[in-house]
Formats: sequence, structure tokens, C-alpha cells
Amino acid sequence: MRTGSLSTKLDVNLYETGRLNQMVQQFGKWHQMPEDAVFQISLSIDELVSNIVMHGSLSQPQAHEIILRLTISNREIHAEIEDDGRAFNPLEAPEPDIDAPLQERSIGGMGILLAKRLMDAMHYSRIGCRNVITLTKRVGVA
Repeated sequence: MRTGSLSTKLDVNLYETGRLNQMVQQFGKWHQMPEDAVFQISLSIDELVSNIVMHGSLSQPQAHEIILRLTISNREIHAEIEDDGRAFNPLEAPEPDIDAPLQERSIGGMGILLAKRLMDAMHYSRIGCRNVITLTKRVGVA
């Protein structure tokens, strides 16, 4: 598994998730990552970016960019998702009650819960007026 990095800017638009998924898949191939790890990191990034697009710019309509940085080294992949939307720490979001009957559950929260469970670590920081979420996934050899 080689070390490497990738960085890209995305518009705050749901159409970007398709392009994002292709980039993560290609990054995984370039670095000989196991398919299950690529799937898990891609799904987690997709869920968090979708949340940013759908909720992050509601009270801050001037929000216009998401930056994704992928790095891999020492059998760990790190995905850093940075946006200029309203402050939101996904680690402080209440977890949905997955044991409640479907019709009684609150809307939302499943994507964040999924990302938390798929990743080995998830960190949030607010730097100036930007949110930064860092995901870490330990990977084996393909």
C-alpha cells in the first residue's frame, strides 16, 4: 500500500456526491486499498457531504464550497471534509433511537451514526468560520 494524498474542492450541491464517490474509488485503486474499506470510507464521506449540502447552508446561504482531502499512510486512510457552512459538530448530534418502531423514529441522524460506526475515528473542529471533520479508517492489504 503506497502513501499518497488527494485534495479537491466541491460545490455545495448534491450532484457532487457522484463525482466524489468516483474519486474515492479511484484513490482506493491507486493505493491498493481493500474494497470493503473503500466502500466504508466512500459511504461515510457521502453521508457527511450530503448533510453539509442539505443542512449546512440553510442558515448561511453564502456557503459555497466543500474541500475534501484524502491521505493514506501507515495503513490508515484519513478523509478531511472542510466546509464554510454554519457551525455543526456531528459528534454532538443526538443519536437516533434505532430500537424504536420505524413510525416513531425522528427524522435524521442515521448518516452520522453510520459514519461513526464505519470509521475507526471521527473528529470535529471549528477553525475560524469553517467546519473540519476528520475520518480515520485503518486498512489492510488488498
